Amino acid sequence: MDKYAIVKDGVVINVIEYESQPSSPPSGFESGHVAILADRVSPNWHYEDGKFFDPNPPELVEMPQPTTLTDLILNNPDELARLKTALGITP
Repeated sequence: MDKYAIVKDGVVINVIEYESQPSSPPSGFESGHVAILADRVSPNWHYEDGKFFDPNPPELVEMPQPTTLTDLILNNPDELARLKTALGITP
């Protein structure tokens, strides 16, 4: 079975699996709906110039580089004392 995007006016309104290419309009849909073979789309995506695209793509967030325990201790020796206390190691 293949996934088909049901598109009307350039917007995906549903994604349905069919065993073969459905008619246009697909059974159960009004005139103006078209079924287009599509693997990775979701409702509300747009279809333009033969391509699907997400009108609200996820925002990429820059994450700071994580600090290693070694760097934390080297940058602040008091952290070593706190770590030893937390682990029950007495100086």
